[in-house]
Amino acid sequence: MIKNIPNLLSIFRLITIPIVAWLLLIDLFFYAALFTILIAVSDFLDGFIARSLKAESELGSYLDAIADKAFVISIYILIGTANLLPVFIIILVISRDIIILGSFVITFFAGIKIKLKTSKVSKWNTFFQFFLVIATLLGNTAGFENLINETRLIELLIGIVVITTLISLFIYIRYWMESIN
Repeated sequence: MIKNIPNLLSIFRLITIPIVAWLLLIDLFFYAALFTILIAVSDFLDGFIARSLKAESELGSYLDAIADKAFVISIYILIGTANLLPVFIIILVISRDIIILGSFVITFFAGIKIKLKTSKVSKWNTFFQFFLVIATLLGNTAGFENLINETRLIELLIGIVVITTLISLFIYIRYWMESIN
């Protein structure tokens, strides 16, 4: 039962995506930020527990990837439609995940078996993408907006997300190309 905890955490993340989406749509940004923090912590715990308990599995790696991609794509689309971040960062972040998902689909239908491998840059990228979402949501919340906007935290995080997104995408494409050849 304990070895199922990482998969349950991934499922928890999938279930909470509509809650965060709803909170964003009704402009409850503070609560959306709190749920995003919960999702980010559960993402960290998922991997940590799986490694600690030696409970890593193929199903778990797929659930984790699906939960991450589903969250990032849906939340960045909603943040983009609410004009909370510049369009270029929304397109970049979503495009990376669509390219990765597309490569999974192509590999699956081609009958090629590859082992999912996450680079350190990709892990940092996910962390900074979550951090950017949380800072953006709090930057649009009374009581936090001055702190977030005066420190120019959003601009700094956008720069970091751009760099880590591009580097992790190029690493992934190289790894994928090597794996299918």
